Amino acid sequence: MLRWNAVLMLLFFHFTGMHAGEPLFVPHGAGAMGVAFSVTATPGHWNCFHNQALLTAVPSSGFSIGLENRFMMPALSSKAVSGVLAFKPAPLGIMVSHYGNADYFRIFTGLGSAVRISDGISLGLQVDYISENGAGEYRDVSFVTFETGVTCLVAPALTLGVHLFNPFSPLNTLPSSIDAGLHWKQSDELFLTLAGSKVSNEPLSVQCGISWDVMKRLTLRTGYMSSPSAFAFGIGFKTALLEADAGFLLNGVTGVTSSVSITWLIR
Repeated sequence: MLRWNAVLMLLFFHFTGMHAGEPLFVPHGAGAMGVAFSVTATPGHWNCFHNQALLTAVPSSGFSIGLENRFMMPALSSKAVSGVLAFKPAPLGIMVSHYGNADYFRIFTGLGSAVRISDGISLGLQVDYISENGAGEYRDVSFVTFETGVTCLVAPALTLGVHLFNPFSPLNTLPSSIDAGLHWKQSDELFLTLAGSKVSNEPLSVQCGISWDVMKRLTLRTGYMSSPSAFAFGIGFKTALLEADAGFLLNGVTGVTSSVSITWLIR
């Protein structure tokens, strides 16, 4: 007999979602959540797994762990680990996430890299393996697909990013998505982001965010996404070798989704 939390997971998986841009990959990175995941063109450790072309903008290698709790329900939590190796000329990124519980869970594994194809333009690619363990009469399934992204420095302070997930949608029945975003670095302490995300058979979602380093080690973030409608806010603390972030999404219907992540940097 199924436990009640497994039933809740299946219902939420089929009928709701707090991030329209990634239908199968539960997004991690509390810093990204703090700006409503409008990070398609924004450098950062976890942001590299929202657009693999951003791997070329990572200054140093690092490893990270992340935890997301959707709607404050443990049955809908997701855990992830990731690593970025800042090799030249082709950095490497790997991440593994686990979504669900003992009755129903999904494991998402991605391995990606990126190269600079010219001054200001980078191209990234990631191969994904998705394994889903069904509950009760639901059968276990697995898929292999890929995602790709590009970033372009269109002005000294303005970066454009585009990301495509699962172009094989007609063949593997998985949803596909496309994201496009802008990152405007107003100063070393302040940047603004704007992004749009479209998933198969879902409405367009528009996201925006602001990140402000109020002190050398403290960062404040806020943002908004239109579909599903949610306000975002977050905070970050960093030292020379450690970054700790917390982010929150607030939706009037489903409540609060929270995220924490800790990243160790190798200088």
